[in-house]
Amino acid sequence: MGNYQPQICECAGLTLGGRTGEYPCVMVGSIFYAGHRIVTDEARGEFDRNQARVLLARQEEMAALTGLPVMLDVIASTTAAMINYLEFLAAETAMPLLVDSMSATVRMETLRHFAGSGLCSRLIYNSLDINFTEAELAAIAAAGIKNAIVMAFANTALKPAAKLKLLQDKLLPAARSAGIENILVDPGVLDIASIGWTAAAMEEIRAATGLPVGCAPANALYTWKRARGLATPAFEAAAGAIFSYLISHGADFIFYGPVGNATWAFPAGAAADAIRTYAARLQGVRPRIPDPPLNRFL
Repeated sequence: MGNYQPQICECAGLTLGGRTGEYPCVMVGSIFYAGHRIVTDEARGEFDRNQARVLLARQEEMAALTGLPVMLDVIASTTAAMINYLEFLAAETAMPLLVDSMSATVRMETLRHFAGSGLCSRLIYNSLDINFTEAELAAIAAAGIKNAIVMAFANTALKPAAKLKLLQDKLLPAARSAGIENILVDPGVLDIASIGWTAAAMEEIRAATGLPVGCAPANALYTWKRARGLATPAFEAAAGAIFSYLISHGADFIFYGPVGNATWAFPAGAAADAIRTYAARLQGVRPRIPDPPLNRFL
């Protein structure tokens, strides 16, 4: 398995990583994504605050029920929207917040806006990928951001060994040069079938680096053409199976899709996490928190 030292990352009171079975998988819900019905003005970041609070409360309720910790993936297409979303969420929650935009400019300008504020320690840059620029690395460093998702994915690096090489040769040096201390590695998900390769990549990256790993299977789920004809229970069952498969292969975090999916995604994740935690006893591993899903949910 490799002679690594499993690394533990701490962000805004949330801990993940270490040996599988020590800390539960973190569930990451997406909010304010393109097409999210609670958003009324995507450019300015205006939204129904009451509905947002309902969604946040539901996620917190499921986290309390299952024992799975949570983070929020905050998605915006403009800097103004991102700042508005983050200011709202910072006041409403205490959880880590991912700065996620298709535009690197939006991500960088957001970092500059919050540089030096108390919110910086809660922000996770999402993500640093093969298209990073020196300006991007400089913005991360200048803002003092210490947490980032590193996306080990490229069309020329689809197999686990190639993802690991890309990570070690290019992405990790870049992240460290920007001052990132808590590195969370996402090998990427191309489509539903390739999730097996993603799981294998997670295991290989963990073995070689000790870094926390996870991925976003929800991206593939919502572009899965055959699933569009499935009734709701069938889609949720398929998605739950995918989440469980990845957790059983050591995922430290899972992007479970829209935050509204919490009611069914958390039970699936908690059941898988509880089973892997109990299995870890065979290697002498015990949970390092007092009330993991094994105790709270099963």
